[in-house]
Amino acid sequence: MAAAPLKHWAILTGLLLTACGDAAQGPAGADPVAAAGDPDTAVASAADPAPSPVHPTMTSPVGPAVPSDCNAPKAEPFIGQTATPAVRERLAAAVAPIATIRWVGPGQATTEDYSPQRLNVMLDVGGAITEVHCG
Repeated sequence: MAAAPLKHWAILTGLLLTACGDAAQGPAGADPVAAAGDPDTAVASAADPAPSPVHPTMTSPVGPAVPSDCNAPKAEPFIGQTATPAVRERLAAAVAPIATIRWVGPGQATTEDYSPQRLNVMLDVGGAITEVHCG
């Protein structure tokens, strides 16, 4: 009696595997070269990209940030000061509306994503501000 359910599972598994076969093979005995068609005839498909325009538009690369992009000149008076919470608050208020300020200590890993509106404040080992620049 237990053999009947196993037989049904075996038949079902065989049908499923047959359905998963390569549909591109075509009927048995068919010549795959003849089925491919003439190689000199181009066939367009939905996967083919649209033809490119005759005169593509060129864009200029983004140049280096101008110090005014992140209000760096407004942060320069803070160079030499220790970056205490109060100094950080005053610097943030001075460069407003710039909202993104990255405080970078010596040897600190940073991402290399370039953002001209971000102010980078470089600190020395004592926490003093040594440099300010955009990026």
